[in-house]
Amino acid sequence: MYHIIRIFEFEFISATHHLKVIDDVMDYQHNPNYNSKLPFVITVNADQLVKLEKLPNLRNKLSQSLFIFPDGHPIIWCSWLIRKPLQARLTGSDLFPILWQKAKEEQQKILMIVSHKTLGVKLQEDYANIRYYAPPMFEINSTSFEEVNTDIVNIIKDFKPQFVIIGLGFPKQERVGLSIFQTLEEQSIPTPLFLFLGASAEFYIGTKKRAPVFFQKIGMEWLHRLLQEPGRLWKRYILGIVPLLKLYIKELKK
Repeated sequence: MYHIIRIFEFEFISATHHLKVIDDVMDYQHNPNYNSKLPFVITVNADQLVKLEKLPNLRNKLSQSLFIFPDGHPIIWCSWLIRKPLQARLTGSDLFPILWQKAKEEQQKILMIVSHKTLGVKLQEDYANIRYYAPPMFEINSTSFEEVNTDIVNIIKDFKPQFVIIGLGFPKQERVGLSIFQTLEEQSIPTPLFLFLGASAEFYIGTKKRAPVFFQKIGMEWLHRLLQEPGRLWKRYILGIVPLLKLYIKELKK
């Protein structure tokens, strides 16, 4: 079993493990909130919380997601400080292999939106009942974005997947998912469940390596990532501390 705890404007799932939730994710159409929320699975981490402060419209839309997982130890620590304790960190990288295996067992169709074709090929070798789409380079709200949106909608119409997993990085993948969902709604096409899981598929296949389990358990996975890609991530993990503390203080005052 699991329950819902609302902090940072999000209704987070509080559970000891993804296995407590996976059956409801697989059977999402029978969720009592299915018609009132967006058919999205999001995994929110501390960096995203900070960025969403500057993207209130996107934050408000994502807060309506059907399943919201707390993907970050800082969120868990804060939940305990404000006496709304979340039971455990539930990462997208740990969710992906569980859902993938369940889909295999039930022969559910999955559409993978991936960052590069090689990843799509490897995923299809692992599970044949999928399709993948590796979009060309595009910017949000551009002509190329509209073309990507049209391509994905056409694949959904033809393939009729149960799940669409998008791994293009935050917030691009969320923008893409919202656009596709809106197009499907406008055309009265049944919508699949959208899962925004970043690099989870790359961790599963092995094209990227996660931090050792020890780092994950003590909440220092961020340090492993920083050491792997210091040039790209130092601003996120060092400069991001101040706005994150401000968010915590704001939440404490509530």
